[in-house]
Amino acid sequence: MRETTSVIVVDDHSLFRMGVLQALRLEESLSVIGEGGSKAEALGLVEQLAPDVALLDISMPGNGIDAARDITSRWPATKVVMLTVSEEDDDVLEALDAGAAGYVLKGTPASELVAAIVAVAEGRSYMSPNLGMRLFGVIRNRTEEHKAEKLIDALSPKEDAVFRLLGRGFTNRAIAEEMGVQVKTIKFHVSRLLIKLGAKNRVEAALVAQRHLGTTSKGQTRRDAG
Repeated sequence: MRETTSVIVVDDHSLFRMGVLQALRLEESLSVIGEGGSKAEALGLVEQLAPDVALLDISMPGNGIDAARDITSRWPATKVVMLTVSEEDDDVLEALDAGAAGYVLKGTPASELVAAIVAVAEGRSYMSPNLGMRLFGVIRNRTEEHKAEKLIDALSPKEDAVFRLLGRGFTNRAIAEEMGVQVKTIKFHVSRLLIKLGAKNRVEAALVAQRHLGTTSKGQTRRDAG
């Protein structure tokens, strides 16, 4: 006989929680061993019952994400699945950062919720399909931004100065005047910047500078082309 997966359900909306409990109790592979409505109750249940999976709502009193963070750090054997109405990217990423292994939207079919619980109990992760691809794009963009920030931090002082002026829309000649050096020196630094940043041209490097340094060419004095 296959072992059942023990689950606790913590949600402050009692009617919704009742519906979830009824749905899960129909699944022979799951065993609901506790329920609650707040972070404090969630922590108490995990400490007392050591469930395989804790199903938590984000907006519960005490904050479900904080509850997830405490549970995964203090009782790592208990896996966390967030069940929520929130599709906000920041909420999803914060929940994952807190250690949640699953993220399921309220209103999804019971079969999907069961699949999420089973997957997480087996050591895998689960996310509602309609969130998956969108979140992949968000994570990819943030990863690229983090990579760019590391490259920017590694610039030499002179390269950093040129980089900032590029972001403000300065031409090579204008940068040379600002820094008191020859144009050919600035061209050398710009070439080095393009290589280090993996930028195709100075326009792309300028856009990176504007995004990461908060500079804009708006309102700057126009300079003669270099």
